[in-house]
Amino acid sequence: MKFIKSSIYLFIAILSLFPFKGSAQEKGLTLALFDVDATPPIGSLLAYDPLEKKDDLGLRAKGVVISGSGLPIVICAIDWIGIANESQDAFKSRLAKAASTLPSRVAVHTLHQHDAPISDWGAEKILKEAGLDPKAYESSFDRVLLDNLDEAIKNALKNPQPITHIGTGKGIVEKVASNRRILGTDGHVAYTRTSATKDKKIRDFPEGLIDPEVSLVSFWNEEEPLAVFSYYAVHPQSYYLTKIANPDFPGIARYMRQLAVPDAMHVHFNGAGANVTAGKYNDGAKINRKILAERLAKGMETAWENTVKTKITSNDVYWQQEPILLPPKESLPKIAQEMRTQNARWLTNNVQKLAWYKRQALGKKIEISCLIIGDVRILHLPGELFVEYQLAAKAERKDLFVTMAAYGDYGPFYIGPSSAYSEGGYEVGTSPVTAAAEPIIMGAIKKMLHREVPDDITKSPMVLKAESQNPLRTLDQWEAKKVSWKNNMASIMGTLPPRDHLGNPDLIYGDSSVAENYTKHHITFASDERNEVTAFLYIPHTIKAKAPAMLVLHSTGDLGKKIVDDQGPRKNRGLAKELAQRGYVVIAPDYPSFGEQKDHDFSKDGFESGTLLAVWNHMRSVDVLTNMAQVDPDRIGVIGHSLGGHNALFVAAHDQRIKAVVTSCGWTPFDYYDIGEAGIKIYGGRLGPWAQDRYMPAIKKLLPEAKLPFDFTQIIASIAPRPVFTNAPLNDSNFSVKGVKAGIAEIQPVYNWLGYPDNLLVKYPKADHDFPENTRKEAYAFLDNVFGFTPLKKLEFEK
Repeated sequence: MKFIKSSIYLFIAILSLFPFKGSAQEKGLTLALFDVDATPPIGSLLAYDPLEKKDDLGLRAKGVVISGSGLPIVICAIDWIGIANESQDAFKSRLAKAASTLPSRVAVHTLHQHDAPISDWGAEKILKEAGLDPKAYESSFDRVLLDNLDEAIKNALKNPQPITHIGTGKGIVEKVASNRRILGTDGHVAYTRTSATKDKKIRDFPEGLIDPEVSLVSFWNEEEPLAVFSYYAVHPQSYYLTKIANPDFPGIARYMRQLAVPDAMHVHFNGAGANVTAGKYNDGAKINRKILAERLAKGMETAWENTVKTKITSNDVYWQQEPILLPPKESLPKIAQEMRTQNARWLTNNVQKLAWYKRQALGKKIEISCLIIGDVRILHLPGELFVEYQLAAKAERKDLFVTMAAYGDYGPFYIGPSSAYSEGGYEVGTSPVTAAAEPIIMGAIKKMLHREVPDDITKSPMVLKAESQNPLRTLDQWEAKKVSWKNNMASIMGTLPPRDHLGNPDLIYGDSSVAENYTKHHITFASDERNEVTAFLYIPHTIKAKAPAMLVLHSTGDLGKKIVDDQGPRKNRGLAKELAQRGYVVIAPDYPSFGEQKDHDFSKDGFESGTLLAVWNHMRSVDVLTNMAQVDPDRIGVIGHSLGGHNALFVAAHDQRIKAVVTSCGWTPFDYYDIGEAGIKIYGGRLGPWAQDRYMPAIKKLLPEAKLPFDFTQIIASIAPRPVFTNAPLNDSNFSVKGVKAGIAEIQPVYNWLGYPDNLLVKYPKADHDFPENTRKEAYAFLDNVFGFTPLKKLEFEK
């Protein structure tokens, strides 16, 4: 027996010298690799032709999952011509789910080979709804590929490898790229040098503006290379319309490098090559595919030989994104009429622009992103960008290793610099965006390139595992932490009843009044079997597309919802009326015990607290908005002052449909809540006012020294990364501004960790318990920006 025990102890001691992979992976950076065949079956439609044969290499979807710094980061490159609009949403969502991360932390790019599929579920829907064949946009294989990617990512995550170093290197690519647009003496495009240029006169023009560098970023586990990312800007065609799915010369070059460095997976990205082709060095002869591939591979080899390795940790890695809304050309709606008489090739080149235009009209932004790894900045951009964007990005931070992947969201198609739009040519003629796109894109690029990595990404207790110093690593873990916070709230507020049995609220309309640019309706509806909601519903007279909508919550006062209709005695409270004037659909309910609910009996409503009943009623008000034909259900926010300010936070914490929050004079951490000695005597404790039946009566049991199991910091953190705007006046006697500043310092690391540092805004006006005009102006601009909305009317104090 002693021998057996001694053997067990010896075995345990030996194991301690060789810790399990999992324990190391829980603490450091890891890389998981996936590689999937992206070639559709014979008979499928490629972007321009039916597929009759597969190339020996086929098409690939390759990528990585980086874990250990915030939630996982997924980067994927696919040998397709483009993935646009709703398809981008679908790919990002599915890959994010597989990796247990947010879709915003996924970048999906195509290499833009032309003998390959195109994907846009929005374009497919447009064509089907018009009774037309979706042709190249038919999405059945998209879903097969998504299933395969899902499985590949999950399998890859079972065996991730540690990342200890990052490598960077550059090489010059000789005689591949040349500028596509050749200007005449009048400054306009005189010749277009296509991928295969037959005319020797056009080929003989100088190379023009290109980026001759191929950039390599490699991931290492000590001396072992795990993955190599290569970036080069050029249209990736030697010849096409072959009816053979193939990755063209970049795919061949990638394969050649895979043979040369077999231990690492090679992933290639096309840079900003919209106005760059191989046309100077390619007349379309088929032998040129091999020659161009060898030249690109030679540049990659040089970059590999020049690679310098740098040791990195999780503190060196940061993911950020900037949502942008690009300006569309006014002519785009004409595509809807033209598509009925055009051929398949025209449909491939144009219907995704119409799908993008429809999304743009609804304020649906494109998130461009940047992966920071030490001194490396990898930019992920949409559409077919001109090379000027890539060169400008590199010039912006010459002190860093900057590289760019374009052909992300393919919806906006060609995107030139402002100067190109007066020069003419095919690219700007077919571009769906205007010259005003450049400052928007460059502004976002510059902002991301100049942002430093926050030093608190993995140190905040809010992003650490319970009873552990290890940071959370997956969305599942983050959601579990939020559930624990929600349970703590429920221990005081109560638990919401199930909502899955609910139907659409049946509205009873009372009086209506017509204002200059909206109609206000008095409505009543049952929120459940025992309770009803009384509210004002404001509908603008002019709605160009589905409008954003706001749930507006009033402050304490017998007038209830009339306060936000500007019928009260105090200025700066007419939030509902003002937002309706600006073009938002608005619903403004009474809080139980105020307004028409002044006689509410809390003992009979079936809820454990007035706060929870209010949350329920407010969620039912959101149900009203989501079922209105005039409302875009993806653009619903909440705003409130004082009582409405903290109830805005409560409902947003319970309802993911609320995409933006404005809370005015509505919160401070409970430790900073001070009602003075006289107030304590009246209410039986410092938090006594919160213990009223209309709020959270369970607090009564904890008085006088109430210590609640939840706080506003956790509530706002649970809302993250959704945008939250706080108005915290310096002289607010209800909610300590000192506490707000301490709370913001505690919450900001969560937004940093999720990659949305700018989504937590706070303003400290020199005011009392008020929502002054200038701060409301900032709050309304915040909402407009979040929702991509241009107000129909500016208020007097906004002008």
